[in-house]
Amino acid sequence: MRKTPLILLASALPLAVQAANTEFSYGGYIKLDAMYSQYSDGDLGAASLGRDFYVPSSIPTSAGGADETSSMDFSAKSSRFNFKTVTTLDNGEKVTGFVELDFLGSFQGNEVVSNSYSPRLRHAFFTYKDVTVGQTWSTFMNVGALPETVDFLGVSDGTVFNRQAQVRYTMGDFQFSLENPETTVKGVGTTDDGGIPDIVARYNLKAGDHSFAIAAIGRQFAYQDGAGIDETTTGFGVSLSGKIMLGADDLKFSYTTGDVARYVGLGQVSDVIINADGELEANSVDAAFIAYRHHWNSQMRSTIAYSMFDSDLEDDTEQSSSSTRVNLMYSPDKSLTYGVEYSMANLDKGNDVEGDLDRLQFTAKYSF
Repeated sequence: MRKTPLILLASALPLAVQAANTEFSYGGYIKLDAMYSQYSDGDLGAASLGRDFYVPSSIPTSAGGADETSSMDFSAKSSRFNFKTVTTLDNGEKVTGFVELDFLGSFQGNEVVSNSYSPRLRHAFFTYKDVTVGQTWSTFMNVGALPETVDFLGVSDGTVFNRQAQVRYTMGDFQFSLENPETTVKGVGTTDDGGIPDIVARYNLKAGDHSFAIAAIGRQFAYQDGAGIDETTTGFGVSLSGKIMLGADDLKFSYTTGDVARYVGLGQVSDVIINADGELEANSVDAAFIAYRHHWNSQMRSTIAYSMFDSDLEDDTEQSSSSTRVNLMYSPDKSLTYGVEYSMANLDKGNDVEGDLDRLQFTAKYSF
């Protein structure tokens, strides 16, 4: 991330320079992704996020009656830009702010002519002393355990992945947060009726070059339909993740279980169902991944990863998915990376309704 003192921007921001002692830095990358995908059971529409990166629930499925299809996609939507500010206050303490944007999951532009995509907010937070306020990675998620993949996320089935508004307090290796609540209800969709934030506690542990994190979450699920249903229930979950160094290589892993459907598998199944009595019942899920990265030399490395998701829904249905991927990454310089990755995935919705995805993906990234 390159740094530019705000004094250099005096002609454009004279008031900001006079008002605070602030250092400004920026970063990001430009990234091209090209992928060829084959679907065993049906077609995936052009507007689907599953055409940009691996979303397990987007795999087309059938009971064997759909034809095989394929697609070719080029995109620069995962390119991103961020800027960071560090302000020294009159008392000598510092406030750090961070904002980051990309173009994934935003307004879908016209690929016929302009390929225009509106910016999407990823992060917007500030930290003062031990408190972080704003939108960033959930405290329930361990970013340091994510493997290096060509796909935007790769191990989507098996990892906690969530950014949301929160208030986080850090006390040494302990972190505690109150985060934005949201409930997904089968057959209804997303509700925003919760009155209690998601509560997360996490402990980070280091042992030499190895690092681990264990996190627990408590949630309230709520649904009001304005026509008689006003129900709540609670849920809990835990996650263990980490990175084990094997010389220059590393082994990364994660296991998550509990009432955390919104947090894993990119929301592959709903948090709750409405039972026959009109009450909410939480769906329990299990998700995991393991990934090994080997360095062939100082410029070339490979990762092989496996991830899985499994749920036993309270309406006596099941859903599971899994994926395997292997890649080769080449960085002639720390600012340049080229990569190629092959992945295969399966989505099983039970009752012989399933589908497979095979994908070959290439990427080129320039970081600044």
